[in-house]
Amino acid sequence: MAQFRRTRSPLNSTAIVRIIAVGIGLVFLVLALRFAMEMPDVMPGNAAGILVLVFVGTVLILGAIWIGI
Repeated sequence: MAQFRRTRSPLNSTAIVRIIAVGIGLVFLVLALRFAMEMPDVMPGNAAGILVLVFVGTVLILGAIWIGI
């Protein structure tokens, strides 16, 4: 009787989480860049918002890289 092997899909849950994290991180970085290009020179509250978007986007991208290791 022939044994059937279970083939592994290249898209497992880790890969899906990485793709989603990188996608969300890139969206946050693009939003921060777009917002920084459109805002006036003096806006301290909004500057903090930009820093938060950049921080969260970077953490998501680095987290996705770390998941793959």
